[in-house]
Amino acid sequence: MTTPEAKLEYRIERDGDKFVAIDSDQETVGVYDTEEQAQADIAREKREDAIWERTKELMRNTVVTIMTEFSVDLETALFWVNSASGMTALAMDEEPKH
Repeated sequence: MTTPEAKLEYRIERDGDKFVAIDSDQETVGVYDTEEQAQADIAREKREDAIWERTKELMRNTVVTIMTEFSVDLETALFWVNSASGMTALAMDEEPKH
């Protein structure tokens, strides 16, 4: 499984002695003292974008799987998936209860 590409594009513009990172929605990501700082933050933003896209993909697949395996409608599957999405790290370590 490969990491999905970020949907947003980013650019850096100089504003006086500062560097402004801007996304393709024309939102300012941040203002930095150096171009290197702006580039590092853009790299972080791109990684977070990719994590968000992958998470949405996994959640969609999870909902469809629950619907199929248990013959439930979308709202019911979403209820259970959303309920489970609040799991803590402690709950991840617990053995399933049968």
